[in-house]
Amino acid sequence: MSGQKLQVGQQVLISRIISEQDINVFSEISMDHNPVHFDDAFAAKTIYGKRIAHGMIGASLVSGALTELMGAGNILLSLNLDFKGPMFIGDKITCTLTIREIVRRNLATIDVEISNYDSKPVIVGTAKSMRSVASS
Repeated sequence: MSGQKLQVGQQVLISRIISEQDINVFSEISMDHNPVHFDDAFAAKTIYGKRIAHGMIGASLVSGALTELMGAGNILLSLNLDFKGPMFIGDKITCTLTIREIVRRNLATIDVEISNYDSKPVIVGTAKSMRSVASS
């Protein structure tokens, strides 16, 4: 979309099924080895009753969705997120980005919603992103 003019209301959706491998890889990258992600017995004692995925796995979909929405060369300037619920192994999560405001030609405020398998929002917030490559 890098050649297209940005428009308020423009939207993109991307989805992914959270896997055991996602949790293992993300744990190594983030150095987050919290047993709530790995230990069934520990997780059973938590509010969710079973292992959960790292919230930032869902949040990381914003990066890929921004490339779809804003085009190659986009730069994420800020990201403000509220975590509303858990994501579990096997959940299909969908990241929806919607342009709320265009501040300048290549700078946008974007609504973020990451929902789980039953379309319930688990992460919501806003992002600001700009194109670093001029539109043609």
